[in-house]
Amino acid sequence: NGGWRCQLKINGRRTWAPMADSPQRAEQLAERFRDGLFVANPVTVQEAIEEYRGHLSTKGNKADSIDNTTTKLRRFFGPVLGSPVLRVTKARAAALYEDLRTCPSARTGKPLATDSHRNILAESKTFLAWCVTRRWLSSNPLAEVKGVGKRRHGKPQLRIDEGRALRDVCHRLAMAGEDGPIAVLMAMLMGMRAGEVVRCTVRDLDDGGRLLWIADAKTEAGKRAIEVPHELRPYLLTRSQGKPHDALLLPAKQGGPHWRD
Repeated sequence: NGGWRCQLKINGRRTWAPMADSPQRAEQLAERFRDGLFVANPVTVQEAIEEYRGHLSTKGNKADSIDNTTTKLRRFFGPVLGSPVLRVTKARAAALYEDLRTCPSARTGKPLATDSHRNILAESKTFLAWCVTRRWLSSNPLAEVKGVGKRRHGKPQLRIDEGRALRDVCHRLAMAGEDGPIAVLMAMLMGMRAGEVVRCTVRDLDDGGRLLWIADAKTEAGKRAIEVPHELRPYLLTRSQGKPHDALLLPAKQGGPHWRD
């Protein structure tokens, strides 16, 4: 009939906004219509996290990075996952960080390390800032929350004798058929990141086991070919035999990649 209207997609569902007499007016009505829907049917924190996953995927973030971010967000917002995003007030957000920082971890029985809880806080701030852009919040409830504690600069490094001892242990276990020690040796002797180790495929092992290509690196500069030390070649060649080119060299029990940690 000559009018204009916008189609909205909210929480996976498509709906039409009211009709208008111009494209500009249609956009204005669509925004008001959307805001009214959010008030009547507020988005939960869990739903927002799922939409945020889609946003990160569209940006081009790697799958393991998206999984890592999602895990952190669910940990931070665990007590309020079923609550509407708009109920995450400044006081509630500050209390969530305090709980994260002080409560013992289920895995270790101890509070999180400073770097760990501050990293989770940073991810949560970014997520809530994105929620503001979606107009689910009027402002970021975590914007004024400061990370507590001093970050560590660098990690403890092995001494020479400690490195030699670890190397000997890894070789002994690798010869017994274990994959974990091979991953450690790849990191120690080839300077590979944990994420690079767990993503290596049969195709990446080249030139008779002499080279390992890093094609899926964190940065463009990280894409490179690494010489495989003589002591590692038999392990990697053995684990590449009879596998398709796209198979992982060191797969987890279910066939997928290990977690980098």
